[in-house]
Amino acid sequence: MIRVSRCKEVLKSFIKSRLWWLYAKPVNDIALLDISMAIAKRIGVKPFKVIKVVEAGFYNAMVFSFSCKGITITSLLKEASRDVLEGVMLHEYAHCKLKHGLKLLCLASLLLFLSILIAIYIIYNSTTVAEVIVALMIFAIMYMAIQLILRYVARRFEYEADLFAVSYTSNSCAYISMLRTFLYYKSTKNRFLEILDSHPSPLNRIEYILKSFPELSKCIESAVVGPGGLEPPTYGSPLNAPAFSHPKRSKDP
Repeated sequence: MIRVSRCKEVLKSFIKSRLWWLYAKPVNDIALLDISMAIAKRIGVKPFKVIKVVEAGFYNAMVFSFSCKGITITSLLKEASRDVLEGVMLHEYAHCKLKHGLKLLCLASLLLFLSILIAIYIIYNSTTVAEVIVALMIFAIMYMAIQLILRYVARRFEYEADLFAVSYTSNSCAYISMLRTFLYYKSTKNRFLEILDSHPSPLNRIEYILKSFPELSKCIESAVVGPGGLEPPTYGSPLNAPAFSHPKRSKDP
């Protein structure tokens, strides 16, 4: 009985960590709404109509970029500084403005459609059971390849959203500092494991930002390297950093 109860707790914890946004509840937080409306006006998009918060002990935020009617954040992130919240919302607004969700959907539909056509063609021209099995195996391999392609594109979109956020935020250092804080919640993966993830590691995201905005290296001059990546900045709280407004993006190498 104890084992069953324990299994239920583990399963519930796993589901909540993976599908955390399902547990979110709408909030009428004037400060959050004010930040959201100010950002929407700055970048020329419609503001989020709904802001949801879920009780969780980690930093995360998401938006369904098809409708872009609302944003969901964790309670830990809700307690962060205004500069950090602005950066997070800018990142999510970027996904909407740049239509990342729609682009991924179109790409996934196209690749899946092509793989199904190829599989049907092979099966239709198969004369033995073995050939049909081979056709199904080919389809399975193509499906896995599609997943890797979509995850690669999703990671590129994350980089693009980061650059968008840094370009429009009023405190670029706070955004980088936030990513550095994420290093303590999301370990840096090796290159093989990262190809399976839809998000780059926080360390890689910081490096990508600094390649486009070299002047922001000042934000981490006081940082030191420790196990798993950069440690929090020495200038006070990791969520309060000196401001660098609207840096100019350098040319891509």
